[in-house]
Amino acid sequence: MDDYGDDSYAKREIKHIVPDDVLREDFEYYGWVYPFMEFEDLLFYLYPIALVFENNRELDCLDSFMYSLDRVLPTRKMLLTSEDTTALQDGLRWIWKTSNGDDYADWWQCPNLQLEIGVSVK
Repeated sequence: MDDYGDDSYAKREIKHIVPDDVLREDFEYYGWVYPFMEFEDLLFYLYPIALVFENNRELDCLDSFMYSLDRVLPTRKMLLTSEDTTALQDGLRWIWKTSNGDDYADWWQCPNLQLEIGVSVK
C-alpha cells in the first residue's frame, strides 16, 4: 500500500515473508503506511525497524510506526501469548535503548508504549 492505504498507486513491490526480507529501502519508500496496518503486521515489522533504527537513527518511518502501534496496543495486546508479549517488550526496549530514551524517537507521543516497558519520558 502507499501512504494513503491504497495499493493501486504502490510502485515498489515487496514480498516480506520473514523479517529478514525487509530492507531499509522498503522503509524509506513506504514510510507512512503503518496506520493502515493490522496489529499483527505491526508486530512483524517491530524487529526489522529496530534493527534498521539501531544502524541509522534517522529513520523517518519510526514515528509513524510507533504512533500506530501505540494506538492499537491497549486493545490488542491481551491477545498475545506471554512469549509474544516478552518479544514485543524486548523489541520496544531495543528501540528505547537505541534512542537514548527520547532522541530520534517520539516516545513522548506514545504513552502506551512507555507503559508497556515501564519507562517514562519527562
